[in-house]
Amino acid sequence: MGIAYILKLLDQYSAFDSLHWFQSVNSKFNREEKAVKDSKQKESDVKLDQTNTLTMKRLNQYRQEFELLYYSLSSARIFFRTDLEDLPVGVEKAPVEAQSSPRNPRHVVYVKRKSFLFVKF
Repeated sequence: MGIAYILKLLDQYSAFDSLHWFQSVNSKFNREEKAVKDSKQKESDVKLDQTNTLTMKRLNQYRQEFELLYYSLSSARIFFRTDLEDLPVGVEKAPVEAQSSPRNPRHVVYVKRKSFLFVKF
């Protein structure tokens, strides 16, 4: 949640997305996993097999942790979105006449998607 807040505060969402950090971490895990599988095929040593098994468990654990981090960051970013273009497909804007009223002087735009209500100030 803190990372999403700082990225929004500093207006760095697009810069962070351009790093493709999660994709590069995933490709690193894929390369390491492939290297372990290749070493299993080349040699059949008991100690090497044990080491490879532990390495695969470690890689799977790290992969799961990064997936959870990705999901947490993605869900936290929803709280700090302010522009409607970033909202997912299927979101509808409120009619223009409903955007400002005496009860709604700050020109708040209400956007409803299924059972969620997104508010733009």
